[in-house]
Amino acid sequence: MINKLSCKLSNILGNSINSTDQEKEIYTYSIEVLLSLMLNIVILFETAYIIGKIPEFIVFIIFFSGLRTYAGGYHAKSHIECMTESLVIFFISAMSNSWFRSDGELFLAIGIVASIFLVFKYAPSESGNKPLSSNKQKKYKTISKNILILYCSTIIILYFYRVQTNYIFLTAVVAMLIESISLIIPENHSYSEL
Repeated sequence: MINKLSCKLSNILGNSINSTDQEKEIYTYSIEVLLSLMLNIVILFETAYIIGKIPEFIVFIIFFSGLRTYAGGYHAKSHIECMTESLVIFFISAMSNSWFRSDGELFLAIGIVASIFLVFKYAPSESGNKPLSSNKQKKYKTISKNILILYCSTIIILYFYRVQTNYIFLTAVVAMLIESISLIIPENHSYSEL
């Protein structure tokens, strides 16, 4: 569905500005990515609204997507798979401040230590659709590490204000940890590296 709509929109756009077929393919891909992202965000926001987790939605977007932008990670093979996985990951992250409250310190320690190890060792993780040059790999590795350090520091501060923030540090640490784990899913690395 998203692909068909993207093709139609790119043809309309391409025909109106006399684009080549190759340019239309680029438009199609760009529109498809944009529509998929917008649909995912709308579904996640609606879910957050229904379960009363709007602050957790904002924290999830920051801590999962912010790191993912430079660190990379697993990519689903279809829009439905992506949407489903995003929804499950969001739900687990959003509910973690209720489910794991009694083990908050344990999740904090494991989440930070594991994320540091995984991001420092495996980021950036390339996908088949997005190979990185050597310069971009170095740049993205540095940015990923800096983002991670900022996030870990923020999570520790949120931990000290856990009661006032309804234990939202758990949402942040779980979102960051899940993104970090996605770096080692076999699609991104050969088994000999794991």
